[in-house]
Amino acid sequence: MVKWADICLPKDRCGLGILASRRMNVALMLRWVWRITRGDGGLWLRLLEAKYLQGIPLLACSHSVGSRFWKSLQAIKEDIRAGLRFSVHNGSGTQFWLDPWLDGAPLRLYFSSLFAICAAPTILVFEVALADGWHFEFCRSFGPAEVLEWNSLREVVPLPLSPEPDSVSWSLSPSGEFSVSSAYQALCRSPVLLWLSLLWKAPMPLKIKIFVWQLLHDRLPSGTEVLKRHGPGNGLCPLCHVP
Repeated sequence: MVKWADICLPKDRCGLGILASRRMNVALMLRWVWRITRGDGGLWLRLLEAKYLQGIPLLACSHSVGSRFWKSLQAIKEDIRAGLRFSVHNGSGTQFWLDPWLDGAPLRLYFSSLFAICAAPTILVFEVALADGWHFEFCRSFGPAEVLEWNSLREVVPLPLSPEPDSVSWSLSPSGEFSVSSAYQALCRSPVLLWLSLLWKAPMPLKIKIFVWQLLHDRLPSGTEVLKRHGPGNGLCPLCHVP
C-alpha cells in the first residue's frame, strides 16, 4: 500500500525508518570524498593526487577515467555539497560559483544571471581574484539584470586573499566533522516534519502507531483502496454497506 522508497525514509520524514542500503552505501562512500576534500590521508591520498587530481580539488576535477574506486567517487561526489562549508583563504581549494563559501550557499544561486553567462562555471576563487580586483570571462555583454548582479557581487565578495590554504567543515553536525548518519539524512532529500515525533513517542503499541501512520498516508486497506488496486470486493463496508 506504501511505496518501498517511502517506507525507507526516516520516521520524521513520513517513513518507517527502515535502512535504505543503497543510500547508506553512498553515505559511507562520501566519507572518502570528505577525507580527500580535507586532505586527510596518507600514501593512498598522495597516489590519487598524483594520478588524478594533479593540484585540482576533487569537486572541480572532471577526470572520469580510472579505477573502479575513482569512478565511484566521481559518480557520488556532488552529493557531499549538501553539508560542505568552505572558508576561503588563498582560494586554491574552492570553486567560486559552485562551492558554498559565502552565507552558506553557492554564489550561483544568489547571482544566477551572471552564472548563466560565465565562461568557466567551475573556476576556482584564486583564478579570478587578482591584485587589482575580480576578473571573469563571460559569454556575452551585460544586460540590465547582469549589471545589477555584478554591482552586488563586487560588494559582497571579500578581497584580498590570505596565504593560508582553504579549510572546509561539515555543517550538518555540531562538531563540524563529517558523520555518516548526517550524510544519510541529507541524502533523503525530503522535509522534516517535527509533529511526527509526537506519534512515534506516544505511549501506544507499535502496531497502533503503524496503523495511524498508514491512516495519515491514506493507505489503510479499506474497501475503496483495495478496489482501486483491483483487489477483491466491491469497495463497500460489510457492516453498513457504504463505501
